[in-house]
Amino acid sequence: MKKSMRGPFLFILGVTFSGFLFSIHYTRDRDYDDPISIPVANVPNQRLNPKNPLSRVISSTGIEIVPPPPAPEDFGNCGCKSEKTGKTYNFCYTDPQNSTSIGKKFSCDHLKILEKLNLVENPGPFVDLSDTEKNSKEIVFVSAVSDNHFNEATTSISAFFKFNPNGKFILYSLGLNELYINNVKKDFKNLEVREFDTTGYPDYTRTWMEYRFKPLILAEVMKEFSNIWWMDAHIVVKKPKMIELLYKGLAENVKSEVPIYFLFIQAIPILPHYVLTYFPTNSIDLLKNEKRGFQLGANTFFVARTEYTVEVFKWWILCALDKTCMAPPGAQVYCKFGKDRNNEFAKCFRFDQSILNLLLLNNYQDANKYLINIGYLF
Repeated sequence: MKKSMRGPFLFILGVTFSGFLFSIHYTRDRDYDDPISIPVANVPNQRLNPKNPLSRVISSTGIEIVPPPPAPEDFGNCGCKSEKTGKTYNFCYTDPQNSTSIGKKFSCDHLKILEKLNLVENPGPFVDLSDTEKNSKEIVFVSAVSDNHFNEATTSISAFFKFNPNGKFILYSLGLNELYINNVKKDFKNLEVREFDTTGYPDYTRTWMEYRFKPLILAEVMKEFSNIWWMDAHIVVKKPKMIELLYKGLAENVKSEVPIYFLFIQAIPILPHYVLTYFPTNSIDLLKNEKRGFQLGANTFFVARTEYTVEVFKWWILCALDKTCMAPPGAQVYCKFGKDRNNEFAKCFRFDQSILNLLLLNNYQDANKYLINIGYLF
């Protein structure tokens, strides 16, 4: 990845149980298909076709020669051409640690959605995280809730406004009953409620328990706001000065090229090998490493819009739009642990969280590089 892509893209995550190093386990009963055995995938190593070099034309006349236009980007079989711009974009993920390790191509049908979300042209402006005063004033909090978690959401929102009475909070409705919407608007005057409109997205994005909505909502919000703090509906703020503490933590890391920071560790192996057909990795050994490859929870995190953020979101969104990438066959939340948690697949998956963790670990090779400890706030 180019150095220019390493802008500060930051995630911070909070714990919902006491302590900092505990795994998260959902407490509601869910209906899932029985887990199936997922074989280890042999990820093919593809090579992109090399670019055709431009030839130089030397003229012996006095006539000025207009150079030929630049050759279009050649992504071989991985390219998707835009009907809107005529440009071609790469739809095959490449392992940052191995340029010959290239994943399965995502469908070109999703290009229009990426264009709508401003994730292919990498447009600015981008956040300057050194401008703490400006960023802290512009931060917006975002969450989403369906009917079955409405009571948890109201508790979460109430706690937020207790410590941040003037904070901006956007709640996305995942098909909420109109009565719930009216009540929450009445109870919280500063709360903005939006309906998550799945029009134009694949039908399966409405399966809320596959958590595709989270990256999609964040990408939509990122078109409007550059500093976003996501909070799952059950997250409860327990202490004041969360914004000040966030930016204090960011200030200690802002000079680093590493742009991503989480809050807590979920140290269990929850990555089906099927996912590696899309996102090949040389980091398998790291995924088993308790000190460097632990998976980080995604129940609350901060996103600053940078070049790197846009690049990561491109792949995160493509996975969310693909039927099997973010919800592999047999995927379920609950884990079945063996004797060796770090070397035996626990037959569980964290959907959006697992994909995001893999993308970050592939790039930075050490989860400690994007971890900030302010989980005691929740």
